[in-house]
Formats: sequence, structure tokens, C-alpha cells
Amino acid sequence: MGGLAILNQWSVFWSCTGLLVIITALSALAPHRSASWVFTHYQNQTGFENPGYVLVLGMIGAAYSLFGCECAASVNEETKDADISSPIAMVCSIAVSWVVGLAFLIVLLFSIRDIESVLNSTLHMPVAQLFYDAIGIWGTMGFLILIVVCQFCTGATTITVTSRQIYALARDHATPMSNQLKKINSHQLPGNAVWFTVAMTCMVILPFPLSEHLFETIVSATTITVHFSYAMVLGCRLIAPDKKRGRFSLGRWSRAINFIGFFWAVFAMLAFILPTSWPITANTFNYAGLGLIVVITATVTFWIGWGKAHYEGPKAMTDDL
Repeated sequence: MGGLAILNQWSVFWSCTGLLVIITALSALAPHRSASWVFTHYQNQTGFENPGYVLVLGMIGAAYSLFGCECAASVNEETKDADISSPIAMVCSIAVSWVVGLAFLIVLLFSIRDIESVLNSTLHMPVAQLFYDAIGIWGTMGFLILIVVCQFCTGATTITVTSRQIYALARDHATPMSNQLKKINSHQLPGNAVWFTVAMTCMVILPFPLSEHLFETIVSATTITVHFSYAMVLGCRLIAPDKKRGRFSLGRWSRAINFIGFFWAVFAMLAFILPTSWPITANTFNYAGLGLIVVITATVTFWIGWGKAHYEGPKAMTDDL
């Protein structure tokens, strides 16, 4: 975990410093829109006429950017004082994402020069077109380099988290080849689970050059299932008769925050399967709902055909990895 810890620290430094530089560059170099345009101007090109529906579609970005905070919980067995540090990491992740994301979004809105150019960009990345119009090609290149490095660090963290989940499932005999996937290598890491995760990641990315719609469906379905898992955990917490508190507690605000989190997760699930443009055609149809059905069907089938007969439940671990 030493190398990963360094990578995570570098990722935080790179992301925060890079965003600060970008915000400063856009604030200092780009022509600015008026505050009235940023906060009051309404422009709708979705094809839908209902402003409420358009608002729901606009919340999809917020739902997407706020998921993933549970990653800290997936590596609890390799974390000191996990019952304190993991909840703090999750809360800080959400708070920082909200504050930095809001600041970045406001700066982007002030820096839009030509909204038609952004919406009809030939770069296949509207935000890159915004940077190109605002601060030129070199500023855009700097922004894209920042994004590439951030994605690399995020990918490394995601592989770590997913491999630990696979290891935990294999340890409890909830997956085929459990004996192989739960093996610990000489570095005290689940090496086989890591390589299995890498292989599965390559399979998810493979459709992108062949079918952009298939790739987007996989990503959207994954995002929905993550929020579905949030809703299950929070829902169980709300109806659980025995609510023991650990060392980290939200106190008297706990139930209210659980309600907000539960309904936000349900809202995000519904928002991700809504059509995003009108008229609906084969190219504009939202296939995320279909992807979700495939994932749920595969999960239920796997549980009935394998997990129900082999799963032994979570085991208490007393040894450190």
C-alpha cells in the first residue's frame, strides 16, 4: 500500500493544484459573461419543453460527480483506525467535491464565449471547446493533460477498490475460482484479484472504439447500480431495529442525513434512465435502463445458480494484510 498511498497523495495534490491553476487562468485570461447571464439565463436545447424535466436532467451531472465516496470503506482492512478514518474520508470526499465542483462550474459558466460553439463542438468534448475558445490551444492542452493524469490516478484507485471487493467475495466463497482469487501474494496483496480486475476493466473499455453507445450504456448502468447499492444500504439503515453507534457518529442528525442520502440515491437512479433529448431516436435513446436490466438479471441469475449454494457470509478477520 506504500506506493498506492504515495499515488493517492500525488493525485490529491495534482487535482487540487491543477484545478486552482485552471480556475486562476480562466478568471484572469478569459473574457467573462455577466453575473445576470450566468445565474439567470435559461437556454434549453434538449427538445423537452418542461423546465422541471430539464432541471432533473441537469442534476445528472451532480449525481455522477458525487458517487464513489464509499471507496474508502472498501479498503478498511488495510486502513488503520478504519472505523474513524474511513467515515471521515467519505465525508471529506463529498464536501470537497461539492465545494470545488461548484467553484469550477461557476468559473466555467463565466468563461463561456459562444455557447453554440460549445454545444456543437467538433472536439467531441464540449468543455475542451470552452477552454479553446476562452484561453487558446495551450491552455486547452494543459487542461487535457490535467484530466489524463487525474483519470490515471482514479483508474489506479478504482482497480484497488474493486480488487479488494473481489477478494472479500472470494474469501466468503461468493465467486467462482474463490481459492485462486483470495490468494495473497508475497507483498500481502490479493494479486490474482488485482489481475482479474485489470482484465475485466479491459473488457469494459474494449467496446468504446467499436460502439460508443455500448460503452456509454455500460458506464451509465454501472453508475446506476452504484447508486442502487447506496439506496439498499441507507434503506436498511433506516429500517434496522438495532442501530448501534460506532466511534464515528452523526449524532442527532444521523436519521435526517440518512433520509436525504436515501432519497438522493433513488432520485439519481431514476434520473440516469430518463431520455436526455427529444425526439427519441436510435442515436439519442438512453440505453442505461436496458443496461441496468442486464446487470440485475445477471446478478440474480448468478446468485441463484452459484452464490446461494456457496456463499458463507462475511467472515471476521483478525489478521492484518
